[in-house]
Amino acid sequence: MTDQVRFAPFRKIEDFIGKAENYAVPNLNDMLRVNNRIEQNLLYYQTNYFVCFLTIFLLMSIIHPVPIFSGIFVVIGLFVVANILSNKSPEIQRFKKERPFLNLIIVVCISGFFFNLFGFLLTFVFSICLPLSLILMHAALRLRNLNNKIENKKELLGLTKSPMGMLLEFLDFLVNEKLKE
Repeated sequence: MTDQVRFAPFRKIEDFIGKAENYAVPNLNDMLRVNNRIEQNLLYYQTNYFVCFLTIFLLMSIIHPVPIFSGIFVVIGLFVVANILSNKSPEIQRFKKERPFLNLIIVVCISGFFFNLFGFLLTFVFSICLPLSLILMHAALRLRNLNNKIENKKELLGLTKSPMGMLLEFLDFLVNEKLKE
């Protein structure tokens, strides 16, 4: 077991993109396998995915700087205000613990109201959703190779710890944990 968090190495473009035979449409009747493939690819190609996300987000920020930075400011402001309010009120703290998903929906709806008020909602959301959708599409379609399987077993056994593994664990998306139960 290790407590040190490490990014996976940047995978070569030939490995990341690969050839056409490295891709296949998953069987959507077996969602456990689809989720497993997505999880394994997210863990194995995580550094490539982070670079892709940042690149697309930065390009969107260069093309539309005012909506993007206004969006970032509004989201950070809302989370700070929500955090301050929740620390002052025990009822809000209890609500957040009992219904975290509903709390997130409320914050997103309030964010949406403010974005709509300022007219930046679509640009900011698109700059977040475009890279995420491309990453998830790649992770769902990309077949795994032997190195991918070996590296992911290390993560599953706790021999390595990565930011993507921590994010997936936080989002409760780890399929292999569900398979062990």
